[in-house]
Amino acid sequence: MKICKMQILILLIIACTLISGVHASWRYFSLASDLNENVTSGMHAFTYGPFYITEVEIVGGSYTGAIAAKSSETHMTTELTLNESQDSTVTVNVTFYNGTDVNYYYNETQTVSSSNSNITYTVSGIEQKEEVPGNTFKTVTVTFGYSGNNVSQRELESELYFHFVVDKESIGAVAAQDAVARFQDVLNNKVSPDSFQALEEAMNNRGSNASSVSYIGNVAGANDKDSQVIQDLFTNQFLEMDLDGDGKSEPITLMIKRENLDGNTETGDSYTYQSLFGINRTVDGVEMTIYITSEGFDQNKLTVYAATYTLLPGSSEWIQVVPLTKGTATANKYSIGFGGNNSFNTDTWQSTDGKSMDTLTQDAMDALNAGN
Repeated sequence: MKICKMQILILLIIACTLISGVHASWRYFSLASDLNENVTSGMHAFTYGPFYITEVEIVGGSYTGAIAAKSSETHMTTELTLNESQDSTVTVNVTFYNGTDVNYYYNETQTVSSSNSNITYTVSGIEQKEEVPGNTFKTVTVTFGYSGNNVSQRELESELYFHFVVDKESIGAVAAQDAVARFQDVLNNKVSPDSFQALEEAMNNRGSNASSVSYIGNVAGANDKDSQVIQDLFTNQFLEMDLDGDGKSEPITLMIKRENLDGNTETGDSYTYQSLFGINRTVDGVEMTIYITSEGFDQNKLTVYAATYTLLPGSSEWIQVVPLTKGTATANKYSIGFGGNNSFNTDTWQSTDGKSMDTLTQDAMDALNAGN
């Protein structure tokens, strides 16, 4: 990962002779915050900077000599000489700093190079998939020792790579925040004087799918040019984000759905659609819900964020009644046809505590009415 505003690295070699042997450790002498890089994505400016080693310290063991140092952001090099004893070890603490506003998780430690297969290592203090929250430090312990009975090959030069992966789910929450803010502007004609009308027209024109519940999304091959409507209203600023820090944008998938969620025909909007028998039917009291995911559709269940808006009686301004809520939904096809999944089923959406959007909306409206 590219690090901007890089200060001069000072390699501190603390060489001393101890009972355990000669050792040298490495430490950063700059504030972690000085290395952060601010990135703007959509409406949200967040820190998407370095995840890197701040300190490598030899903390214990029984050995003849040991040097350990950082070689790049998440790589460590070592030069070790163990004693001629089966239980000879070198213990190294490696401290990382997550200089971002999003979570990373630990994947694995890989051996980049090793001069002696007879000396191996174990990593403790962190579990696979363990998260390191944004703007926090994490220290792991690496212990080197003999893997067998051969104590004649005592020297080791090695390089280790600590693989931490950005948690796309946490960045997906950032994307969802941006999209929700934009959606409220669409509903209230702040994106353009007729942004809501453009959205409503697209939802009215979903062909045979028009009904008391309708939706549009920006998935590939969507019916009735739904993707283009979403693109026009949200633009790439809200539909793409660099999710893994590689400098390449990845798509954000939106689904917008209208239905009566609170059972009240006095709140929300109304619209008329033509049934399969050519009869015009009017639906009253529909809320508008936006569903957002940053995940691909190669899995059965996706992390999907959602928020719901309604109109109160006598008001022309859409207000948010269900705040941005994390949940899950099953992957499916956007429309009938061949091929793999390219969307998700909003009917299956549930919050992380198992509540449907109907329940969340009804609870929110009850609380709102109680407050009045």
